[in-house]
Amino acid sequence: MQRQWRLASRPEGIPDRSHFDLVEVPIPAIEPGKAVVKTLYLGVAPVMLRYMRNETDFESPIALGSVMAGRGVAQVIESDCIDLPVGAIVQARVGWQEYALIDTSQRPAPFVLPTDLPLSHGIGAVSLSGITALVGLRDIGNVKPSDRILVSGAAGGVGSHVAEIAKALGATTVVGIAGGPEKCRRLSTAMGYDEVIDYKNQDIDQALDKTFPDGIDLYFDNVGGALLDNVLGRINRRARIVICGSISEYLIDKEKRHKFINVQNLGRQDAKMEGFFVFDYENQYPACIDTLANWVRNKTLNPVEDISEGIETMPDALADLYLGNNVGVRMVKVAEPDLPP
Repeated sequence: MQRQWRLASRPEGIPDRSHFDLVEVPIPAIEPGKAVVKTLYLGVAPVMLRYMRNETDFESPIALGSVMAGRGVAQVIESDCIDLPVGAIVQARVGWQEYALIDTSQRPAPFVLPTDLPLSHGIGAVSLSGITALVGLRDIGNVKPSDRILVSGAAGGVGSHVAEIAKALGATTVVGIAGGPEKCRRLSTAMGYDEVIDYKNQDIDQALDKTFPDGIDLYFDNVGGALLDNVLGRINRRARIVICGSISEYLIDKEKRHKFINVQNLGRQDAKMEGFFVFDYENQYPACIDTLANWVRNKTLNPVEDISEGIETMPDALADLYLGNNVGVRMVKVAEPDLPP
């Protein structure tokens, strides 16, 4: 038998344990062309609240009573799929459960992870969080050595990678925004940020005036809302704004979300603001994983992870994202591998 979390109700505010049911069910049996995997780590991301509310166009609806959707690191323990050999460590959409039946028809398809690095990196740095930061900076932001770069949500799952990846791509100065002294300390000591802004304890306008007296060249946005509007009023000519997320507005009704007043500055400054969906870059995943893994190996990229133990902690891990409790990639360790990776 195995444990799995099912969606019990749709949250209006921050999700908690009352929105899920933890149940015991049989471990799935092998089917033709598929593989049975054992879940080792599960990740959480801010967008999961939108999954729970069925507010996304890029994921299938999650019916009440269904396994909560989520991606994780897993080990193949039985297989009838040549691309998913027994013993392989993969990143896949496994859901919040201890075992899953997967195949290569998933989008993005499961991908095999390097095993010489900590397996937890398959949730963050050497997986979709790292890929998101890399694609956002390189392909959307066109990062340049001369850029003065600002990152919001800098202590989060993606933001915690942005400064070091930007510098690996040639940038020299990266400023991060986070909330609270401890998070800001970690930005400087563990995540490669040159300067930090504590939005909880500093006046944002004064801090941006001081830190970017000559304007902002590249903004990697994980927050959205009023902060994004503020930055739009400070961009330089041909600046780039990378829209990665908008966690500040996930808990706000649409009619109450920020009304932008500085969008026209994009035209005045011949600037670009572009969002992206990392699943659309699936053909780049192997090359991105190789790049990120090599940066981890040579200490160019130093992942910061926030790990709790046991699948029973999944709802708390998800809530931490909206409560601002996480530093780095928030994940849950579910189990050890059965076979040597």
